[in-house]
Amino acid sequence: MNRALFAGLSGTIAFQERLDVIGNNIANANTVAYKESRTTFQEALYETLQGGTSGSGATIGGSNPVQIGSGVSLGSVTVQQTQGSLEPTGQPLDCAIDGEGFFMLGDGEGACYSRDGSFSLDDTNTLVASASGLRVLGWMADAGGVVNTTGAQTALSFNLGELSPPEATGSAIVRGNLDATAVTGDTVATTISVYDSLGETHQAELTFTKTANVGEWQCDAACGASTATGLAQFDGSGALTAGGSLSLSVALTNGATTPQAVALDLSSVTALAQSHSVVVDSQDGRPASSLVSVGMGDAGVVEGHYSDGRTRRLGQVALAAFTNPGGLRHTGGNLYTEAPSSGRPDVGAADSGGRGGVVARNLEMSNVDLTRSFVDMITTQRGFQASTRVIATANEMLDEVVRLVQ
Repeated sequence: MNRALFAGLSGTIAFQERLDVIGNNIANANTVAYKESRTTFQEALYETLQGGTSGSGATIGGSNPVQIGSGVSLGSVTVQQTQGSLEPTGQPLDCAIDGEGFFMLGDGEGACYSRDGSFSLDDTNTLVASASGLRVLGWMADAGGVVNTTGAQTALSFNLGELSPPEATGSAIVRGNLDATAVTGDTVATTISVYDSLGETHQAELTFTKTANVGEWQCDAACGASTATGLAQFDGSGALTAGGSLSLSVALTNGATTPQAVALDLSSVTALAQSHSVVVDSQDGRPASSLVSVGMGDAGVVEGHYSDGRTRRLGQVALAAFTNPGGLRHTGGNLYTEAPSSGRPDVGAADSGGRGGVVARNLEMSNVDLTRSFVDMITTQRGFQASTRVIATANEMLDEVVRLVQ
């Protein structure tokens, strides 16, 4: 009967621990990136009352051992690393991992890991986890916007308001059509914004004038006192056969680098019996601009938005994958730390090495199934009640024995 008492007690303890886990799951049903836990039980030690025997002859068989268990104990509490649903937030720095992997967070001494991608900028314009304030680790881009994801991970910090130097215009592509039915002397003009090395804008005018020759147009480019002239010739199908480029050397007097060569590509211009429509299709060069804001792009790329409407890659967040992510140690606050059973982190960029992808402006929700949790809670309650009933019954039997002695 003492054995029954201890078995009932072990049952109440085990079911209480399971209820603790279920309660924690339900409490975190709306926690960002929370992974629910699952409990498993295992048998406690057995007491052998009689050992098993083998058959002693042709007519006598063997016997099984007689063993009585001493109850139950908590076997394990495992974290279910299944994907949670992604919920759009619209916040520029929010991101969610779709697949395996963890964000890397640092405090200057070590690394923590999290699936919670609710990020923000602190007072130093460093990317941090909104809840804990830990810095998000990754790689900064070089001046050309290239990210080396094989280097050491650092905090991602940005200089909002920092001026980006201007780029001088060196080329422009002109596209459109010159009406083949035009008469001698007809003109078509368009303007090109030419940026010098100081970021100042100069307007260059490109003019096409129909000559007396069939399929021939005179091309004139002028920017201030600087000019360039050429001839564009078109065949019977309206395709350009000669004069596909024009080089304009701009003399500047404002202190910028001079002369500034601007190559005009006219190869995309046609001469068909259609209305005139000549425009600048594309060009390089830009004025000086300042970094206005940063936002998260797909694959964990941090993009900078500049005052001139330009977007440039500034960095990329790092992801870490583990051989056994369920072996990570919980530290609270949606954070994990490396543990012996988790294995070493395999750090790299998103969408590589099985680390999953990063979806911008989304957050991963909890993977807790509330319906199943409530069912588990009811079955746990029934198991607890049954264990207490075992204790009560064993106690009544002890009382009967005491009364027999009296």
